[in-house]
Amino acid sequence: MTEGTVEDDIGTFFGLDGIDIGNAPIAFPRGIMLRKTYAYLMQPAIMAFAPAAPGCHHPGPWKETRGGGGRTISTELFIPRSAAPEKGDRIGLAHTIILLLKLWVHPGVELVVGSNMAFADIPHAKDAAAILLHPPMRQRHFQLMPVSSDGIPDALAWTSEHFEIAQNLMESSSEFRLAASALDAGQSYQETALAMVSLWGSLEAIFSPSTGELRFRVSALIAAYLYPPGSERLKHQRRIAKLYDMRSAAAHGKPRHSADDLLQTFELVRAVLISFIRKGHVPSREEFEANLFGAQ
Repeated sequence: MTEGTVEDDIGTFFGLDGIDIGNAPIAFPRGIMLRKTYAYLMQPAIMAFAPAAPGCHHPGPWKETRGGGGRTISTELFIPRSAAPEKGDRIGLAHTIILLLKLWVHPGVELVVGSNMAFADIPHAKDAAAILLHPPMRQRHFQLMPVSSDGIPDALAWTSEHFEIAQNLMESSSEFRLAASALDAGQSYQETALAMVSLWGSLEAIFSPSTGELRFRVSALIAAYLYPPGSERLKHQRRIAKLYDMRSAAAHGKPRHSADDLLQTFELVRAVLISFIRKGHVPSREEFEANLFGAQ
């Protein structure tokens, strides 16, 4: 049996767009590998004009139409079967690595497609040997960009070093997963008010699960977690409280936030997630409050 067929199931190959890792492969724990590749996934719009019988293809004629799309695949993420026997679990590992890449390398990285064989092997395989699984194509309406493209090799090394910690947080903390999901989806909302509410909803779930007064509580706890005591913490608490005001206006149907307000909110969620990953821990409400009052 040719390597990479469904029966072999040596692993899953994920095609990524939006990132250039250079020519050197990046090794992750569990035998996971990130490496350069090239492919272009075309999605032509093909129409049929007669209903299909149960379990059968639509009968001809078929007609190709304009309006399809396409995506470039610049990077291949290989997750072997030994890392996760079930395909669904491999998708979870891929999402963790993509989160790390978004946080530390480039916020525009996206999963384009999954494959049962390496993309470089598909041209030499039999027709229909490649089985592709691709999520719906998402458009970035609010495009975050990295501050600089310098230091990408070191940034990629950071994602590899923190993979296991991030995966553990993904599996153990619903608050971490919610914030990661809000950060991932936020750029694709056409209405920025939805992104603002979603991002702040994830912060509220982390820093104030109670229904008490939220504006001061959430802003104070975030500032206390991210910044040392003193005037710098107070300055950031006030800045974060103003961002929360923008969230409240958006949530009540009267948005008045600017693009910079949304950008700062993205950066706030990013900073919180990175801190969780570095410390390997999502604090409890009691720990956040102790931190606010300098009790730990």
